Amino acid sequence: MFDRLRKAFSPSSAAAARPVTNKEVARWAASQQLAIVPSATEGHFDLGGDVGGHPWRLECGAPTRDYVRGLELRGRADVGADPDAAVMVLNRSLHEALEGSAYNAITDTLQTTVNANLPEEMRWLAMYEEMTWPGLPASFRQHFAVIAERMDVAQRWIHAPVVSQLLNFLEGEHSAARAQSPLVLMLVRGKVYLRMEHTERSLPEIAHATQMLLIGAQAAMQNLPPMSVAGPDDLPNVER
Repeated sequence: MFDRLRKAFSPSSAAAARPVTNKEVARWAASQQLAIVPSATEGHFDLGGDVGGHPWRLECGAPTRDYVRGLELRGRADVGADPDAAVMVLNRSLHEALEGSAYNAITDTLQTTVNANLPEEMRWLAMYEEMTWPGLPASFRQHFAVIAERMDVAQRWIHAPVVSQLLNFLEGEHSAARAQSPLVLMLVRGKVYLRMEHTERSLPEIAHATQMLLIGAQAAMQNLPPMSVAGPDDLPNVER
């Protein structure tokens, strides 16, 4: 799976000047042996597959967060990890914007508790601390913030493959734009979530998003304990 996805990052697959079409996404998905549900609306699609026996899904559509403009790529992998594990990685520009918005939302209304109506990302910034440790590369700390309830859980999930994949996303000719484009990778409720702006509207960007979700899912399965009681769970719609 990962080897096939990496082929999408070759120089011949550089982002085109025009947005990728649904037909091109469908052909790419078929070449990666991924299931796809096309949409009549250009730019909207729904990909799915399996990672380590667990279902995952990546969809593209209208944004469900105010900080995303244009189209939004959002993914979910039901990996059955410890439901108490709570870790979020987001890029620095988004971290700064949401942190200011969360502070204003709380202080403007003189609240002493976090407003449940705030997006989950903003609530986390109000409740949890940014985590850092010696093993995190300086380049990663420059571009990303790790927000978590517990340091040990963050260290076990955000290990080398996850760090490398997030940094790889910032490489290439679109690195400056990607560093500013909203990106969130979360581990919560036993699942891995990805949310990002589909800024380039290109196949390499879709491939990067897919690989980030899958590597995050694989890291959770390998390095975190599973939930103690697991029952049958059909893959529902991606978390809104």
